[in-house]
Amino acid sequence: RAFYLDEREAPNEQYLAFVKTTRHAAPYRWPKGKLPVGKEKLPVVDVSWADADAYCRWAGKRLPTEAEWERAARGLVEGKMYPWGDDLPTKENSRFDSLDGPGEVRQFKPNYFGVYDTAGNVWEWTSSPYQPYPYDPGNDRADLEADALWVIRGGQFGDGPRLARRLSETQPLSLP
Repeated sequence: RAFYLDEREAPNEQYLAFVKTTRHAAPYRWPKGKLPVGKEKLPVVDVSWADADAYCRWAGKRLPTEAEWERAARGLVEGKMYPWGDDLPTKENSRFDSLDGPGEVRQFKPNYFGVYDTAGNVWEWTSSPYQPYPYDPGNDRADLEADALWVIRGGQFGDGPRLARRLSETQPLSLP
């Protein structure tokens, strides 16, 4: 089935608009609830699944299912570990193994579908509850409590490439 996905991670400046409009709590690392200067273009971090879900609803969107996220992240590269193939991440294609925190959104080339930074930088929430593989796309969400175990994808800046590979090892999805 067809779906849309934002081309990039949600930047802090966009999340700030959500916080101001709805009076939703700011991420806990924002000093006194204020977005730190110079962090506007970084992806929002330190938000719970419920925060991410509320933000998406406010924006007139929704979190993707795990299967949707995987399809969009891989582009046309099926059965490979990363969007670019099975080679370990490098500083030219992803942000792993960084002590400097996340980088700005859209920092690397987009994949075939025009989606940026799906490997590394920050973990990304999905609307799918955790379930063992093989993955059943028909059992994919929606009426669970916010404290359920939700699937995150993509890896984050502090993961080493080998850890990121181990964390992302799953059975290839068969998508319609």
